[in-house]
Amino acid sequence: MPRPSEESASATDWRSRLASVQAAAMAGLVAAIGWVYALARLLDGPEVNASEAEILSYYGGGDLGRETLLILQVLFIATAGFLWFVGVIRGRIGASIPKIFDTVFFGGGILLAGLMFVGTASLTAPLILVELGDVAVDPGAAAMIRSFAFVLLGVFATRISALFVFSLSTLGLRTGVMPRWLAIVGYLLGVGLLLDVTFSSPSLYAFPVWLALVSIVLVFHRHRGVAAE
Repeated sequence: MPRPSEESASATDWRSRLASVQAAAMAGLVAAIGWVYALARLLDGPEVNASEAEILSYYGGGDLGRETLLILQVLFIATAGFLWFVGVIRGRIGASIPKIFDTVFFGGGILLAGLMFVGTASLTAPLILVELGDVAVDPGAAAMIRSFAFVLLGVFATRISALFVFSLSTLGLRTGVMPRWLAIVGYLLGVGLLLDVTFSSPSLYAFPVWLALVSIVLVFHRHRGVAAE
């Protein structure tokens, strides 16, 4: 039977693992993969300028409602992973975080997660209505709510993700969490996201791809501030 001291040491070890750089990297990868999958599936639908016939055809066929419920579960897990990533990075950097960048990093992460939830909820609302309510979708209402989702994801979420990239790149550069080349990539990506006015779907995947890259680099990068355990 384990002694109290052994149990305490085991609990401390698990807490250390959950707060390690590897944990942040895994959480970041989960978030990146989950977001890319969910966005790819949810954006594969009628465009903003789709005709009524195209909208009715999309929402009236197949088992999209059931698949949507699964996608929402994946999206929740991915977003929880992103928040875990933010929490671990802040915890590992500790008191060395410049306050202004920490505020943008933390606030931007929370706001981005919220925008992701609201935007994808708007995309899935008509599908859930068809699945659970067993009613036909009004083409005008469906087009309006998809336009609303595109504004949230393509305008606001994209700009907030740019601020998040800027803040994390600056923190990484000043504290040694990431190599210089990765911070420069982050700055370039942030500028591109801020200046993008195309409403193009590929721009929505730029941040998850960058997050995956950061997570992979965290596993191998060694520095004085945060050791890869």
